[in-house]
Amino acid sequence: METLAAKMPKPLADEVDRLIASGMYANRSEVLRVAVRALVKSGGAGEDPRSDPPIAPRVRAFYRRLRELTKDERYRHRWVAIHGEEVLDADDDHDALIRRILKREEEPIYVGLATEDPKPPRVRVPSVPRARRV
Repeated sequence: METLAAKMPKPLADEVDRLIASGMYANRSEVLRVAVRALVKSGGAGEDPRSDPPIAPRVRAFYRRLRELTKDERYRHRWVAIHGEEVLDADDDHDALIRRILKREEEPIYVGLATEDPKPPRVRVPSVPRARRV
């Protein structure tokens, strides 16, 4: 094996050390070998940490189904609960639909607004205030 030297920011090195402490890797060299191997295998197309995570196929199918339901007057611009390909329930009131759906046994149940361009909701969660040390 060849030896390569690398410098990285302290927070990133700390994350590497956490991986080692978790028992997933034996040492820093192993972590870096796995990371570089993945980068080379991807052709150098590393993930941009600022980009959105990929959407799972089942979620893509759900949004495709929501778009299809806009063609039906019963569901257009209404909240729809879907299990697999089956529409379980629909309502103009999101909260009323959720209350009914929570009583059902099917899992998983996806709820979304049937529109021509359904999008995953963007949720902004404020950070938790931390106590200041004096």
